[in-house]
Amino acid sequence: MKKVSFAVLAALMLFNFSGCKKDEAASAPASDAAPAAAPEAKSDGDDCSKVTVESLKAIVKDKTKATSDEYAEIVEAYRCCTIDEASLSYDRKNCVVDEALKQLRDEKVKIPSIDQIAARLVKSSSPLVRGKGYASFSGLFGASNKDISLAKDAIKNEKDAYGLRELVAGLSNEGNKDPEVAKFLLDMAKHEHKAVREKAAIALGNTWSDRVEGAADAIIELMADSDESVAKIACSGAGKLKDEKVIEPIVNILNDESKAKLHADCVRGLATMWIDYPFHKNHNENAYKATMDYLKKIPRTKDIPAWNAIAAINNVANSRGEFDNWKKEATWFKIDEFNAVMTDLIKDDEFNWLGKGPAMKAIAAYGGKAELEKIGPVVEGLSDQKVKDSYKRELEKAK
Repeated sequence: MKKVSFAVLAALMLFNFSGCKKDEAASAPASDAAPAAAPEAKSDGDDCSKVTVESLKAIVKDKTKATSDEYAEIVEAYRCCTIDEASLSYDRKNCVVDEALKQLRDEKVKIPSIDQIAARLVKSSSPLVRGKGYASFSGLFGASNKDISLAKDAIKNEKDAYGLRELVAGLSNEGNKDPEVAKFLLDMAKHEHKAVREKAAIALGNTWSDRVEGAADAIIELMADSDESVAKIACSGAGKLKDEKVIEPIVNILNDESKAKLHADCVRGLATMWIDYPFHKNHNENAYKATMDYLKKIPRTKDIPAWNAIAAINNVANSRGEFDNWKKEATWFKIDEFNAVMTDLIKDDEFNWLGKGPAMKAIAAYGGKAELEKIGPVVEGLSDQKVKDSYKRELEKAK
């Protein structure tokens, strides 16, 4: 009896290790459970040197379509690909799984939706495989109730930095929908790895998080992050929260010359609050004034104001009258004042010439060709031929 009990115990341990849910293990007969457990148990023991593009393609028996089980077996081979610990990305160039899937698709083999195998993937012992499951949560229609249930389990259990990064990415649009998810995103904004904080900055600086209590405070903290890429992402997305408390911290960054590399992204954050291209649903006067104050700042240099900040405000949309409707609401917007700021940038020899074309485009976008024609004499009086050429091109494109 002791030998039999030991054998049963060993079988149960192997079954649980395979990643099947406990309720499935309890209700399914042993003959039904074995096929589900086998792929994960096998994948953990596989010799990755034997995993090749051809061996993965050979898993698919019907050369017109792959089954869910076949697709899962291929995806589980991501365990053999390498994760870079610094960036928390994997080496796509040398990952045979990506190449195998590409070739299968090129050969018109129908591949199932990853949603069908997500529940299996997120139970993997490989963070890269789990990450593929987490990524499926961010589909076109957002996470399903089943996805959220899987995500909540992962929130409790995921410890690997790569897995957390992918879980944050998969839940980026779910902050407003579930308090547990919202708390997770806020917690990840404080993670020690910058790549996790980057994803948290994307998730929180997002219209899908604009009702998350504490999102604005988290974004403000991320704008001051020691990692420049994190700070840029946070500054750029801050305006999507439509919370006025982000304006002052953005202005503080714009007043700091040592943070010039953040300025374009910070102006983009402000622009979302007042011009909101291409939707034009926001009308924040204070954000507009902060933007104009920054662009008026003198003396100018090749770095300040940031020439690429103009791109954040030089487009409008009017296919269904959005911009016209915006102007009716934004009674504080004065075209003459706006054009005066753009014109001053164009004629200032100290301002980076790369921003002068975008400034001309802004004049045309907000006021039309007639407004752009008004600055013709100003441009003619300039000595920089590059600026004159830019004016000619913008005039030809203007309507």
